[in-house]
Amino acid sequence: MKTKPSKIIVHGGAGSGKYGKEDGRFQGLIDAVESGVSAMKRGSGLDGVVAAVSFMEESGLFNCGRGSCLTAAGTVELDAAVMWGKDLAGAGVGSVTCSYEAASLARWVMENTEHVLMVGEGCKDYARLAGLKIEKLVPSEAAKSKFAKLARENEHTVALNLVKTFRTGDTVGAVALGTDGIPAAAVSTGGRWMKLPGRVGDSAILGAGIFADSRLGAACATGTGEEIIRSALSLRACEFMRGKDARTAARRAIGFISRLRGRGNAGIITIDMRGGVGASFNTEAMGRAWFDHQREKVFVRI
Repeated sequence: MKTKPSKIIVHGGAGSGKYGKEDGRFQGLIDAVESGVSAMKRGSGLDGVVAAVSFMEESGLFNCGRGSCLTAAGTVELDAAVMWGKDLAGAGVGSVTCSYEAASLARWVMENTEHVLMVGEGCKDYARLAGLKIEKLVPSEAAKSKFAKLARENEHTVALNLVKTFRTGDTVGAVALGTDGIPAAAVSTGGRWMKLPGRVGDSAILGAGIFADSRLGAACATGTGEEIIRSALSLRACEFMRGKDARTAARRAIGFISRLRGRGNAGIITIDMRGGVGASFNTEAMGRAWFDHQREKVFVRI
């Protein structure tokens, strides 16, 4: 009996501004998919999504890991989560300041504790136990430059501690279906520009930023975290896969949040139990990529 190929789709965030092949993020999406495919050849769908997201965290190209946006205090705080559909196992981490490997940290919490959400300084001990590299999170030069620009443009509100947060964020994520037929999801982000220190968004919350269920499939959201949490967007996308395909479910999920909370706030990727993939968004753009096994090629759409 021939083994069915594993399937994976990744996103680099929903937001404003399309980009082409000359932008590093375009190739970054391809490399993330290839990292995920390579990991799944050796392991599971969970291995695949964590590998894909970990690549993007390390690349510095996206709003996660080394490329993260900054809080109103000019610091880096990371959120991430993973979920495995076999038994609804999953965990999230929030306001991480000790390691760029936030998705791997979330996986360790899922596999080694009974907890579902860990935040703040307590994450450092678990990152050390997980064998992750502990280091001070230093803003990239691009992030520092943008922070300075935003601070100048909003000098009055910043001075009064009435910080304006900005929707642009570009969370990254991946969903996959392994050869074992178990769906998985992973997500990682630096959050929203100029967020208040300590703010945790949808990427740390199961059912909001991600969801995976072996009866339905898996989903991973991106966009304005507060709206995604209120909408339980990834859980709804998975529920919409009941009797439907991943593409239909993604469209229905974005239609739902658009009607409920307006447009310009979300994107989502999905995978169903047959290995079909889907993507939809109500923003100007959402970079996403997936591997087509029939044509042995990674496809990218922005």
